[in-house]
Amino acid sequence: MGLAPFNVPPSNAFLYNLGVEGLGYALLLHFCYGTFWVFVLVYTFDDDLSIIKAEVLAIVLWFFMMFVYSPLIGWGFLGYGYAHYLSVDHPLYFGNQLGTYIFITLLVHLVYGWALGCLNSRWLGTDYAK
Repeated sequence: MGLAPFNVPPSNAFLYNLGVEGLGYALLLHFCYGTFWVFVLVYTFDDDLSIIKAEVLAIVLWFFMMFVYSPLIGWGFLGYGYAHYLSVDHPLYFGNQLGTYIFITLLVHLVYGWALGCLNSRWLGTDYAK
């Protein structure tokens, strides 16, 4: 849709830096990473799982993305790196739309947390409105 300020998704950019090409690997990595955190959340809170706890996890993961993962990719803290100096067609190019990057990634993480809390609470048979 052209909203994202980058050419490839963050998981793909991470693998690109490691020399691994292919969107399929990036999707698999992201799916496995997200599933890992589902297991951590369910194992940690078991019967006391709620949407709020899932949202907190999602926000923590967002902070990890902004302050650890994004700089590892080369995009800098909160997207304030030097990747916008790369050529526009470079896979690691990152446009100057920093507010868009922060907003979109936070929104996606909040949706992930909501879905995680709501679905896991239903699957575990607890009250998901806590």
